[in-house]
This record gives sequence, structure tokens and C-alpha cells, in this order.
Amino acid sequence: MDEISWLDRLELFRWPLLSALVAGIVLPAVGAFLLVRRTSFHGIVLPQFAAAGVVFAYAILGWWIETIGLGGLTLDDALHDPHAASTFGLVWGGLFTLGGILLLVVSGRRGGSESARAAAGFAVASAAVLVLGRLSPIGRGPVDELLAGEVLGVGVHDFEVLAAALAVAGLLLAWFGRDLLLTSYDREAAIVLGKRATTFETLFQGIVGLAVAAGTLTLGPILVFGLLVVPPLAARPWSRSMGGFVGLSLAIGAMAALIGETAALEWDLPLGPSVVLASALFLAPAAFASRRT
Repeated sequence: MDEISWLDRLELFRWPLLSALVAGIVLPAVGAFLLVRRTSFHGIVLPQFAAAGVVFAYAILGWWIETIGLGGLTLDDALHDPHAASTFGLVWGGLFTLGGILLLVVSGRRGGSESARAAAGFAVASAAVLVLGRLSPIGRGPVDELLAGEVLGVGVHDFEVLAAALAVAGLLLAWFGRDLLLTSYDREAAIVLGKRATTFETLFQGIVGLAVAAGTLTLGPILVFGLLVVPPLAARPWSRSMGGFVGLSLAIGAMAALIGETAALEWDLPLGPSVVLASALFLAPAAFASRRT
């Protein structure tokens, strides 16, 4: 890419770059709430469930069109229609994500180690992705690219789906943030204060499902769980309030996106892993701050 100017690169890859930046701004906020709720492991396993849902959508696409139909589209039409493919994948990615959340919540009520449950879920979802990928009519190539974070082919329609979903998730977090925080910290106190704890817990799980499914569909599981987990971990030692914690997490996510994008374009690296590694640069100062406190 040495012969292509930076302006040409930005023009050519503007949609994947904008997608990663939007994800870097919103996903760390979701991850901050997961960390407060002591469910950060969900940020690792849920993107894999979402990936399984997206791959499953492609695996059943031919059968679905023949049996149920998809707006009158043929399989070839659906594979070349960005809106149809994105919407179908988002729905199934969301369903698998919510299913993963339900499994983690139900199994958590029975006791045991959260890390063990998350590890088992990650193993099962990862295996499902690989098996379902072999059944996909689009072949292994796109599935492998999604899993590896090779997302420079993201188009305007993919960006629109991601931006809309993350905008809804971000606005809901901002609007109901205090109630979600109270419910996360002390459910009994929230009930005493007249809050509908179950409603807010369900709302939060829906926000997580929407953000994770849309992010994974567009950018792959590596980038999504990296942004959900790493920026909040890097921000926590420096934060003295929930607002500061979320704000710093977002700032780190945005800076990591910009640094990772620059590295990916300069050295022809996969975008997703580059952003995650860039976010990891902020963990060293966080470790130093933790030792001082």
C-alpha cells in the first residue's frame, strides 16, 4: 500500500474505519457496565455466540429462502443484497447472543464459577462457528475473514446497521444509566426505592445483545470482545466516579481505534486485532496506577 496516499486510503476504507471508530466509542461503555456488574467474562463469550448466530444465518439462508422466503429474493439476490444479508445476520446474531446471556444467567443462579461457565460457553460457541462455517453457502472465506478481523471490506450498508444499533444502545445506556447502575450494584435497594429491577436487568441484557450482535456482524468477535473488556480495565484504576469511568473507557476505546486503524493501513494488518492490541497499550499505565493506589 506504499503507492497509495493517505487520503486515498481514507477514501477507500472510510466505512470500515468509521465502523471501528463508532465501535470504539460505544462498546467500552457497555463493557464498563459489565465490569461493574462483575460479568466481564460475558464480554468474551457473548461475541462468540453472536458470531455463531451470524454464521448460522448464512448456513440456513438457502433453506430459509426456499421454505419460508425472504422478501421474494433468491439465494443469489440475498447474497448480493447488503441490507437483506445484514438484517438476516443481525437477527440471528442477536438471538444467539440473547440465548447465550440466558444460559449464563440461568447457570449462574445455580452457583459455580463464572469463569468456568464462560470458558465452556466460549468453547461450545467457537466449535459451532467452525462447524456451521462449513455449511455456509458463501463458503469459508468470508467466515474466516470475520473471525480473523479482516473487515476492510465493510460497506456503507454494514456501517449503517452498526451505527444505528450502537446509537440505540448508547442512548439507552445514557438515558437509563443511573437505574441500570443501581440495579447492578444493589438489586434489593433498587426494589425498595420503587425501581423495576427485573425490567432494568432485562433492558441491560437487551442493550448488550444488540451491541454485541451488531458489532460482531460487522467487525467480528475479536474486535468486539477486545473493546468490551480492555478499555474498561485500562480506565478503572484512574476513575473515581461512574461517569468518569465510562467517559475514560470511551476515550481509550476511541484512541485505540484511531491508533489501530493507522497501524492497519500503514503496515497492511488486520483491522480488528490491530485495534485490540492498540487498546492493550493503555493497560501498562493502568497497572502502574493500580500499584500506586
